[in-house]
Amino acid sequence: MKKISPEKKYTIYAAFLLLGVILPALPYLKGKIFSMPLITAVYWCVLTAIIFFLLPVLYIPKSNPASRDLVGYGVSGGIIFIALEFVPALFLKKLGASPYDTSPMGILLNIFTIFSAITAKEMIRQYSFAATYKGVKYKQAAIVIITIIMCLIEINFGKIASTKELKELFIYIAQTVIPIITKNVLLSVFVFYGGVLPGIVYLCIIQLFQKLCPVLPELPWLLESAIGIVFPIIYAMYISEHAFAQGYQSRMSKRDDIIYILSLFASIMFVWFCVGVFPIYPTIILTGSMEPLIIPGDVVLVKKIVKEEEIYTLSEGDIINFKRDNITITHRIKEVFKDEAGNVSFETKGDNNNAVDERKVVPNDVRGIVIKVIPKVGLPILILKGSDNIPKGVVDK
Repeated sequence: MKKISPEKKYTIYAAFLLLGVILPALPYLKGKIFSMPLITAVYWCVLTAIIFFLLPVLYIPKSNPASRDLVGYGVSGGIIFIALEFVPALFLKKLGASPYDTSPMGILLNIFTIFSAITAKEMIRQYSFAATYKGVKYKQAAIVIITIIMCLIEINFGKIASTKELKELFIYIAQTVIPIITKNVLLSVFVFYGGVLPGIVYLCIIQLFQKLCPVLPELPWLLESAIGIVFPIIYAMYISEHAFAQGYQSRMSKRDDIIYILSLFASIMFVWFCVGVFPIYPTIILTGSMEPLIIPGDVVLVKKIVKEEEIYTLSEGDIINFKRDNITITHRIKEVFKDEAGNVSFETKGDNNNAVDERKVVPNDVRGIVIKVIPKVGLPILILKGSDNIPKGVVDK
């Protein structure tokens, strides 16, 4: 009988470990066994113990021997990611109570389950990468496949299959699926260049904050998607090219450092601008009610009205952005009404409409005043939007 080479054994070990990651994600086992947090945590601890005590030690050749220095990147990355979500939530007043158990026992259970799962998964990622370098011919392809497997176990395919509307499917993919992919790309970069510890630190900071903080951001899906997609990619590029792609002692120039920092900063600022963190925010026009001045697909820049006295400066002819049920409308003020108590309301009308809007606009509904029109920038969004949710009176039939 032909003896199995050590390299082949490493590949077999890695395959079984990856199977161990896949099993808790299978719908039947997830519903019957791995729905219990304590059992799941013990399972991950067993896998970790197997790697520690039973399997031969393997290292990725390109990992930095001083990988503890990359832990700083994991710490800073986790803190930056939390800040990217928390700061705009503060500005937008989009903070809500945590749905997780924050009692002392709940906190201990969360710490145990989070740390055990993250440690086991990242150790399996690292061992699989190292086994690839020992016994697989097409190493880069194998690493990509391993990263894909780590992505697939996090995606809820049942939700994808049950989603009937294209818009809901798009939101789920943008808000959940693509961020899962970009997160795993970053984790693979951590493991490839710095070993298992940086990725564990990065994930633990983020997930422990999410499970232990009494209040959490409740961001619009567009902002949450942008943060989950943009940050991991930029940070992965920064780590691979700046810190370790050319060796630990080699450093890129200060000019390259500044470019990466400015790129990250510009991306963050653009996302925050789009969701209304700043005094001026953009809104995409979906209907033709304001033609010919504003046509569908145009973007208008709106200056926020944040003080009560600013409401009283609005006059006939101003174009305002206001709430109507669950949508926002951009129409021109046709007439300003003031009652005996001094309370104001506004009659509005779309320039292209034959009649005024059926309901008057009250101050609490006014979001801001239009200061600029940017033609055609929002045309791609029209593909995802429809007129079904536009209330009666916004645009004539």
